[in-house]
Amino acid sequence: MADPAQLKALAYGSLLLSVGHALTGRKFQKLRRFQELPSLAYTCSMVGWYQGSGYLILIGLLNFQWASNPQALEEPLNRAIAGLITLIAWGSSISYLRGGVLSSGLITAAAGAIHGWITLRN
Repeated sequence: MADPAQLKALAYGSLLLSVGHALTGRKFQKLRRFQELPSLAYTCSMVGWYQGSGYLILIGLLNFQWASNPQALEEPLNRAIAGLITLIAWGSSISYLRGGVLSSGLITAAAGAIHGWITLRN
C-alpha cells in the first residue's frame, strides 16, 4: 500500500510545480516572437500552457485524495489513473528534451518517475 506521507509530499510537490509552471509561462509569453504568433497559435499556446498548470493542480488534489485513502490505489481504475499520470509526465519530458528545454525535461521526467514509484510500486 502507498505511504500516505509520501502521497501528501507528492501532492504538495505537484502544487508547487503548478505555480512554477504558470510563472515559466509568463516568462516565455513576454517574448516578442511569441507575441507575434498568428492568433490561432498564440491562443492555443496560451490556453494549453495554463491547462497544463491546472492539470498539475488536479494531480495534486488527486494525490491528497489518495493520501486520505491509500487503499484506493489498489483498485484497477485508480492504478490506471496513476499509470497514465506517469506516462503523461514521461511523454512531456521527452518533448521538452527533444525541444532543447533541458531543465523542464529533467524535472518532468523525475516527477513522473517519483509519481510512478510512490503510486504503483505495490
